[in-house]
Amino acid sequence: MCNKRKGYFKISSVVLWGILLVFTDGFAARSSVATTTGKAAISKPTQIISDQKAPGNLGIVRDQEQSLQQVKKSINFRKSGRAAMLKEMAKQAERDEVDPRSLQQIVAAPVTQIDRFTQTEAHLFLPSVRELIVENYKVGPYLNIISNAITNEAKHRNTHYAFYSTTSNMWRLAQDLDTRLFARFNPNIKSKDFTFLRFNNEYINSTAQGFLVNELKEKGLTNDNTDIKAIMLSVNFALLGNVGFPGECSWEYFVKPRGHMAPSRSTYETIISKYGLTDKYIDELVNLVDVYNTKEDTIMQIFIPKNKIDEIGYLAWTRGIPAHQETIDSVLRSAKTQTVKSALANLTEEFVRQKESNPLYKQMMQGIQAGDFSLDAFLKIYCNKPWDLIHINNAQGRLLFTPSVLGNPESGVIINRLSTVSSSRLKEYNNRLNGIIDKMIAEKEAAEDRELSSLRNR
Repeated sequence: MCNKRKGYFKISSVVLWGILLVFTDGFAARSSVATTTGKAAISKPTQIISDQKAPGNLGIVRDQEQSLQQVKKSINFRKSGRAAMLKEMAKQAERDEVDPRSLQQIVAAPVTQIDRFTQTEAHLFLPSVRELIVENYKVGPYLNIISNAITNEAKHRNTHYAFYSTTSNMWRLAQDLDTRLFARFNPNIKSKDFTFLRFNNEYINSTAQGFLVNELKEKGLTNDNTDIKAIMLSVNFALLGNVGFPGECSWEYFVKPRGHMAPSRSTYETIISKYGLTDKYIDELVNLVDVYNTKEDTIMQIFIPKNKIDEIGYLAWTRGIPAHQETIDSVLRSAKTQTVKSALANLTEEFVRQKESNPLYKQMMQGIQAGDFSLDAFLKIYCNKPWDLIHINNAQGRLLFTPSVLGNPESGVIINRLSTVSSSRLKEYNNRLNGIIDKMIAEKEAAEDRELSSLRNR
């Protein structure tokens, strides 16, 4: 530090000396070297150290500063080089379809971050899944369905999660009838692409977490083969999810219909009576099913807002039990000597008797309360690092029909139907359905007009 100060002092002296030379004529002829040095100092004072060779301490300071500058340049070069290399590595990882983030980083990622894949893209990305598809199905005739599904997923990927369930073609009529009549008699309620899927007030006022806690306390385990199936929907996370497992795969039910429960006459009567309409057109309504019927069933593509999914859904296994891996492993081990159905029945009885003293029951209950079966967390990984989910093709979920979400046209839920029915058949069906609805409403309005007229004449 002492040498530097002396150096800076010497620089100041040279500068002052140059200034004196400019303003004093008598000194201009004393030394041509001094004059030249003085003028250079005035015109480029910041270059004195680098452009001049000064003896003594000034030269040492110059060398030290030059060395320091070289070290700084070297450090900056290394930093920029590392940054450039990391940037290139990230680009190459993206080209090679590798996500360097940890699972924890993916789960904690903000909602605004775009997922790497849509759900069906993530599922189809895995070679093992593609092999199962080739082994089990001929998808060529249905590429338009697959393309349509992925396009819809991409359209809503930033705001919604997609879920798939298959239904009998006959339910389209009941869905359309209820949805259109609701819109007609509730014009102030705005909805977009919403469809009613339940018609008899089959809703539950509970969160998914609350529902599971109560089911375990009361029944030991869930079982959607019982009466709770009315308020619960089994869903896949991709169009061909659970491929190779016929009883759990929506696509299997789509291409090989198994006779789902069909709407009865009372279903239509219930819908019509809600709006005070005549039931004399029910037979005409029911005949509309033949207009759009196909050999394949209908896939429901259900989009749930991401910020509402854990309110009504959870990660599940067969029969709707929470996807607690230790419990699943226990059932599968028992299934080596008995059926899965028997193993689940026995485990359910144990849970009812033993409750918290059973380690599996205790772990599952703690997992429910800790949010271990969150669909939001699971699907973030699903859409970004599907290869890290060992049981991805076995994964499925359950959605609860609550009045605030799946029963609410203003909830943001979007429902598409994927089917092989032609556009011309759908046009004929829709025209005829609209005509029947118009007749029912016209009769209702005519009756109301007669009543009003009668009141005026009294």
